[in-house]
Amino acid sequence: MTSLKTDHHYQEVINANIEVHSRTADEYHTEPHFRPENIAKVNEKLGNLARQTQAQKMLDLGCGTGFMINIAKQYVPHIDGVDVTQAMLDRVDTSGEANIRLFNHDTGSFTVEKNAYDLVTAYSFLHHLYDIVPTLKTAYDALKPGGKFYVDLDPNYYFWAGIDQLDRDGAYDAIVKREIEMVSHIDEQVGKRFNIDFELINLAEYGKNVKGGFKAEELDPLLRSVGFQSVELQYYWYIGQGYLINHEQYSPDKRQEYAEVTEDVLQKLLPLSKGLYKYLGFVATK
Repeated sequence: MTSLKTDHHYQEVINANIEVHSRTADEYHTEPHFRPENIAKVNEKLGNLARQTQAQKMLDLGCGTGFMINIAKQYVPHIDGVDVTQAMLDRVDTSGEANIRLFNHDTGSFTVEKNAYDLVTAYSFLHHLYDIVPTLKTAYDALKPGGKFYVDLDPNYYFWAGIDQLDRDGAYDAIVKREIEMVSHIDEQVGKRFNIDFELINLAEYGKNVKGGFKAEELDPLLRSVGFQSVELQYYWYIGQGYLINHEQYSPDKRQEYAEVTEDVLQKLLPLSKGLYKYLGFVATK
């Protein structure tokens, strides 16, 4: 049984998320994952999953301002989004032919229609939770047998730990120095910009700032313990990938070619190369 202490911390993290994201909702579209190159990657992944599952109904957990919903509209006719922050939901674009319903609720205690969805997503979201298990159970319950649960862009523990060991004023290449700022110090910038207490930001990104991110070897058994039959884990966005994709010295075709060749090599080098990837994601099948 969950202890009262755990209940207190669980709700404390929810409250922090509501406060932080209510203040930042107007500018959430400036988050790095809204960059065109990332949208293209997610569009390809989600489109493939929608075709594999012949998705008619999708549930987006922690939908925020609608990043995944905007992409899914072209593939899935019925989409439900759940988020604990109403200010974020207010900015979801529900236009278009897809039938979109939005629910202001905690994803871990949301009363979901069981065995009703072909596809469940949670994009850059799990690290905002104190305990991810209730949300994993929501996803499992929601899916039809054979349905897919797609999670992406959550922090990879090994990358975060590696960056945190580096000296902020060290003599590193600009690529490394940028990651030090984006990983270890971005919350300072957000706090100052929106006048948010640093401790509140830590609580709102508990899985990243307090726990340090996720480990693939821990996620796999956790998902299986909830009931998922198979889990495909994937590391995403290696350090320097954005530099290659946007390098003005090369043509767009060459940029993409170099980025893909590097990706192919690093994937072959796993698990030795896992510390070079910023994010972790997975597709779990019910």
